[in-house]
Amino acid sequence: MHDALSRLAESSDRWLDGVLAATIVVICVAELAFAASRGTALTLEVGAAGMFGAGAVATRRRRPLALALAFSAACFFPGVVIGSRWWNAPSDALGLSQVILAYTVGANVAGVPAAIGLVALCVASGGGDLSDPAVLVVFTVPAWVAGAAMRSRTQLTAQLAERAQELEREREAYAREAVRYERARIARDLHDIIAHNLSMIVIQAGAGRRALSSDPATAADALTHIQGGAAQAELEIAQLVDLLENHEPATDQTGLRALDELVQRAAATGLAVSYAFSGDHTDVSPKLVNAAFHVTQEAITNALKHAPGAPIRVTVHATNGLLAVFVENGPARDIPTGLEQAGGTHGIMGLRDRLAVIGGELRAGPTSHGGWRLTAEMPTK
Repeated sequence: MHDALSRLAESSDRWLDGVLAATIVVICVAELAFAASRGTALTLEVGAAGMFGAGAVATRRRRPLALALAFSAACFFPGVVIGSRWWNAPSDALGLSQVILAYTVGANVAGVPAAIGLVALCVASGGGDLSDPAVLVVFTVPAWVAGAAMRSRTQLTAQLAERAQELEREREAYAREAVRYERARIARDLHDIIAHNLSMIVIQAGAGRRALSSDPATAADALTHIQGGAAQAELEIAQLVDLLENHEPATDQTGLRALDELVQRAAATGLAVSYAFSGDHTDVSPKLVNAAFHVTQEAITNALKHAPGAPIRVTVHATNGLLAVFVENGPARDIPTGLEQAGGTHGIMGLRDRLAVIGGELRAGPTSHGGWRLTAEMPTK
């Protein structure tokens, strides 16, 4: 579309230049045909200069400064040779050519070259006679100033158009980044939901299989926990879908006590999980509650995967405008479940992204006694 408009504008400019050049030719021919006799030399000179002016106007957009200088020479030097007869018999065709070329120089040339072109055209206005300065500038300077104003306006328009294109590119880049971020958030939430609940299900399935022949009651409890874990995963996925459909999620009024349910579900599967609060948690926002919940969930999931049977200690502490969550587990005590081969670093990376949004920080690493510690710190103000 832009290329088509550019071609249309260029075609229109060529058509206009052709019309102006033809007009100058008509005026020049009429002057030579109907004006009083000027003598053969002067007539030929006026005719040649008029035709040169028409040609310069027709091609004025290609090399405006060079054409203006050449036309000025064609007007000035013959006046020096011929004398006052040239000045006393001015040509309207030449005057129109000077005005058009002055405007063209102003509109297409900047700086010192533009000033040189203006001076040359002013000198050409005298036709070899520089005795009357007013005559030299009366037509050329206004046209040149009008061209310079048009050039400034054109440059401003081009700058605005370029800025508009930059803004459009930035908007598209922002939209792509927003889509990428939203996809990452959805993947992160799905990972948190599925990894945690499936880890619980795998642990319970293994425990139930081992107890099936020796302790049917324990096997039945394991199946019950599997059913509960699957139901919990289904519920959390449904909540995520509601959020993606722009439904307003139900407001959680329980604050950090939402972690109680998470820890209780983990403990119900047979994990040795301890949980402790400290500090003042009354002003913790739902956003921080959600972040603390996911931090604890990811830490418990990792303990299930990499340290089966290890005791897990969860501590939540709030003080001095900072909410800190500590989750630590000891070394593995049971046989590997195979979960350690699943996943990767997506959970930890997702937590870091989640905390970065609220100005928080995550640290994770091994402990001296062979376990693992995860620490999340989030500002409450």
